[in-house]
Amino acid sequence: MSAGSSADLYLLLLGEVALAVGIGALVEGGRVFRARSRRTEPGGGEPTSAAPGMRFLRVALGSLWVLDGVLQAQPAMPRGFAAGILAPVAQGQPGWLAGLLSWEEAIWRAHPDHFTVATVLIQVGIGVAILAGGNSRLGRLGLWASVGWGIVVWVGGEALGGILAPGASLLLGSPGGVLAYVAAAGLLLAPPSLWARRRVGRWVEVGLGLLFLLGALVQMIPAEGFWPGTGLGSALTSLAATPQPTLISGPILGLAHLALSQPFLVNTGLVVIFGAMGTALLLGGTGRLATTLALVLLFLIWWLGQDFGTLGTGIATDPNLAPLLAVLLLAARRNQAGSLADPRPVPAAARRLAVLGLAALVVGAAVGVAYVPASPSPAAASSIRSQG
Repeated sequence: MSAGSSADLYLLLLGEVALAVGIGALVEGGRVFRARSRRTEPGGGEPTSAAPGMRFLRVALGSLWVLDGVLQAQPAMPRGFAAGILAPVAQGQPGWLAGLLSWEEAIWRAHPDHFTVATVLIQVGIGVAILAGGNSRLGRLGLWASVGWGIVVWVGGEALGGILAPGASLLLGSPGGVLAYVAAAGLLLAPPSLWARRRVGRWVEVGLGLLFLLGALVQMIPAEGFWPGTGLGSALTSLAATPQPTLISGPILGLAHLALSQPFLVNTGLVVIFGAMGTALLLGGTGRLATTLALVLLFLIWWLGQDFGTLGTGIATDPNLAPLLAVLLLAARRNQAGSLADPRPVPAAARRLAVLGLAALVVGAAVGVAYVPASPSPAAASSIRSQG
């Protein structure tokens, strides 16, 4: 991306941020005015309380959304997202999904800067609202936005996590990292009393256990091409070819060579490991040893199968699935110790920040919606894609 194009992107982003700040100031000013008209103090917000696991998960989810927004603002993203993200995930998908992704690629190519800015504002706005809003109404609005936007990204950015295309594997990031964002937001929307009674922690154990067992089952399906074929080895070879230090790519390439030469052995090992981990979690294994083993496994998956989210490529959109599963597991573990904290009001400064986050979300959504009608129709998507 040229320096001029990069400057245009950041000038546009700066202008939209200024608009979000103005909207947030108007909303907060109106609240203060109404409070003074009623001769009441404009307090920081309604009381909020949370269990330790709930607080941990909220901070982690909000921070990850902010990180995703920052990644979306990388200079290479406006031109690189369509070719480097949307076009590859469309390969091998059913006709209806491939058509949707091709149309999305075409409208992104038509207005790359505007859709990039819209995505940045939406994701940073969601993260700030969750972080600053706590368990207040503002924070819960951020969580609902996390659910809604996460589903949009899962369909339109991750192609349903690749579950409908050949070669879907938990090792490679299927069923999609953003689906874990949706799950985390759903858990945070549960009443704090359920967290205090340790029920949510158990839900996380069961959910992760079922996910690992499903991963083992999918790994066993012959049509996925992992037993006699080269599907896994080829995917890992492509990951290792990404420009990066040899210290990182070397083990990935080593596993790729092993998967190409001994696919049956490697796939059997993955099925056994995923199955054992899923069984342990279903049986309530969030003790220290089980948690440690699960975290080590997730780290290895993140490294060897997901290449640390390819964060150094310039067009990475998120850290991928494994870190999100680790966050959920740690939240469940932290919820085993500690009880519901005393209710505390959201500080006034935090409330203002949450309002600003929601204002950025609204501005980003408005920018995105405004440019869809001005974009190519689905019928014109294929021709624009071939020209790009």
